[in-house]
Amino acid sequence: ETIEFEAPMHAAQPLIQSIVNELRGVDVDDEEERQQQHYLGKSPARAENAIRTSEVLDAILNSYYGGRHDEFWTRSESWPGLK
Repeated sequence: ETIEFEAPMHAAQPLIQSIVNELRGVDVDDEEERQQQHYLGKSPARAENAIRTSEVLDAILNSYYGGRHDEFWTRSESWPGLK
């Protein structure tokens, strides 16, 4: 038996598309195109949020990697989190 189905959309596609549209200055006016793109409107992503997220991740991972100020991925033997 063969079951055919339409491949599901990538879970992050609506967010990615809204960010791309905003970066390109595209405003989706056509309702059909909005539905095809699963249009979310103006992108919720902001630089301030990305900076804050990066700082939080650095703080969380600092003790595991012994700092992330350098090419920490090349010195796994020195990671305190693996000892």
